[in-house]
Amino acid sequence: MKTKQTILVVDDDPSILLGVKAKIKRHGYRVITAKDGNEGIEQIKEHKPDLVLSDVMMPFLDGFEMRKIIRQYAAFASIPFIFLTARTEIEDRLRGFEEGADDYIVKPFDTKELLARIDAVLQRVNFEQARGRKEMKAQAEKEMEELKHEILQNFHHELRTPLTNILLPLELATSEKLDDPEEKLRFIRMALSNASRLESLTTDLILLSNIDQGNLNSIRQSLDINIHLLNPIRKRLERYGEKELEFISEILSPDEIFAPRQEFTHSILHLLDNAFKFSPKNGKVKLIIKVLEKGIGISVQDDGPGIPPELSEKVFERFYQISQGDTRANEGLGVGLTIARAVFEANGGYLKIIDNKHGCCVQAVYPN
Repeated sequence: MKTKQTILVVDDDPSILLGVKAKIKRHGYRVITAKDGNEGIEQIKEHKPDLVLSDVMMPFLDGFEMRKIIRQYAAFASIPFIFLTARTEIEDRLRGFEEGADDYIVKPFDTKELLARIDAVLQRVNFEQARGRKEMKAQAEKEMEELKHEILQNFHHELRTPLTNILLPLELATSEKLDDPEEKLRFIRMALSNASRLESLTTDLILLSNIDQGNLNSIRQSLDINIHLLNPIRKRLERYGEKELEFISEILSPDEIFAPRQEFTHSILHLLDNAFKFSPKNGKVKLIIKVLEKGIGISVQDDGPGIPPELSEKVFERFYQISQGDTRANEGLGVGLTIARAVFEANGGYLKIIDNKHGCCVQAVYPN
């Protein structure tokens, strides 16, 4: 059943208020009333009517002033107003429209005309809202298609590049034309490095699928900090050898952490990979792991450009980096922070960007 549209009638004359209310109600609308502008504002805030039919000349706060105040509230600014008044001067009518009136009816009025004006204004508003929703939907669909295209293009690149850099070096390493053992070893290491990159991409996709299905692994295992964290981090740092970064680790905690091994390690790797990626040449990246009262505290700091406070939550959105289009300067699917936060939160912890005067600082807590 379609919900009745609500009309607020505001008039300081009780007889007009009662009469107009009865006529509009019989016409099929839900009606609420107010005896002056102040009460009208309260009714608008409480009920958010579909239309306001208001007298102009009222004590305390007249119709024009009431409309002016309502326009200051974004939630109510689009509510249509019809002014009902005995004034006939053209200046008053113009002021009514300047104050946001959608129509202007002069007393005495014909009931049929009043109802027709109300119907016409609501029909016009409904049409404009429907058109606006349709345009917004079309724009959203267009933007989604563009994002899908960017994601697929980027995924193609992220997949094809390491795959090519695995197959080609292996073909060269196994070629009979290549006799130098050191040269063969170099090509094999190149293939292994790109295989690791491809494995990381595959893990991202698996974890995203687990997050969407709500079955992210939370079974805790023993993690040796040196074997399961520091060694993979140092290996990841090799990808950024040309930057000559300084990696500093301060481990102020037990030698092991109990957490889902693959998910936890992958999350920390993403945090460090971002720090390496955005750090300038010869920059410093610092990892701090320490014992807290109720868990493990983790901090990753770098010398990069940092993240503006207004984007400190935006960067956790899935594919945020890709959505930047041609302006983005770094590769990747743009899901690292999304996955890392999901892993920490799934186990009762948190991960956030901390305001920092220099560079970027990511802080996380993983509970016991």
